[in-house]
Amino acid sequence: MTTPHAAVPISLRLGQVPAMLNAELADDPVYDGFELQRFDDPDHGTGMLAFLTRRADGTVDYAVQRGLRLDRARYGIGGGIRSWREIDFDRDRLEVSVAGTVAQVRFADADGRVVEIDVDDRAAGPRRPAALLAPLGAAIRQPASLMLVWMPSFDLLRAVPGHDPVVRIGGRDVATGRLPAGRLHGRLLVKTSGRLWVLELNRDGDPPAVAGGPGEAAATTDGDALRGVRATADGHAARVLFRPPLPDPGELADGDARHGAWRVLLDDALLTGGTWSVEVVDGRAEVELAVTRRWRPRRLPWLMRLVTTVLPVFRTWPTTYAWHASVPLDGGPAATAWRRTATAGAAAYRRATGS
Repeated sequence: MTTPHAAVPISLRLGQVPAMLNAELADDPVYDGFELQRFDDPDHGTGMLAFLTRRADGTVDYAVQRGLRLDRARYGIGGGIRSWREIDFDRDRLEVSVAGTVAQVRFADADGRVVEIDVDDRAAGPRRPAALLAPLGAAIRQPASLMLVWMPSFDLLRAVPGHDPVVRIGGRDVATGRLPAGRLHGRLLVKTSGRLWVLELNRDGDPPAVAGGPGEAAATTDGDALRGVRATADGHAARVLFRPPLPDPGELADGDARHGAWRVLLDDALLTGGTWSVEVVDGRAEVELAVTRRWRPRRLPWLMRLVTTVLPVFRTWPTTYAWHASVPLDGGPAATAWRRTATAGAAAYRRATGS
């Protein structure tokens, strides 16, 4: 076979964000959260992306520094994109390093309100980051991919006397969410990360990796089955692996069905996985990927271990995703879709953090 597995549109993307800071907002009437991302690399250019999630419907307003080159399709989170504007930031500083986190950001939101964010926890001493799979997918209502955001240097902002973080919208100071027993652990519910990785499995509209789509396909030696797909960026590799290898539906008889398991890794970190099935019915291949593996954190500091245990959304959210493809074997276009099979406890997280 010259193009093994072209009938099954398995694709994999890998990208990076050099620095991130985000928080839930407890008492703003319009927004219930924000995130800052700072870029400085050849692929994206240099500048800031800021986005705010609307409390009423979960839609997101994006402010993109003029000249940045971003893949808008990656940002269909929450209730979807409400606005996407290129702007000039008044201030656009975000630095996350072992010395701590500093952010000084000022811009106007989609309704003309001035948003100001000012944090600095460097006086607390060196950071002790940990690896975390962000529960971003728990809030995505209509997923266009299985998006896995892996943060190998995740941390919480440290409390520094006299340097409380400032979030001000429209001239009004806004409180962030909180963690219980803050006096004991000295951490704030303002999340930071140095370079983080964004994996997308089977984004809607992507052609198969074996047919020139995102990722590099690895077939078996006889070319009749797919062992996996690999994507690389800046010396790091994401892989989706199938066991047994995913058969080419064109080699199956009508009525035949096959089953197996799959998993997703970034370098040596196992993020999630599940089961796969392929069945040929009346000239169509019905392909299903079900996510059944929870994220299993390793070597977390005690506070993060406690939070991810008490609030199971951190571990269980991937298992609320499933993907189906109906592919005509005569070469016609495939119908593919991700779906949410259950909610993932995002509401419980907001209740626990007062946000």
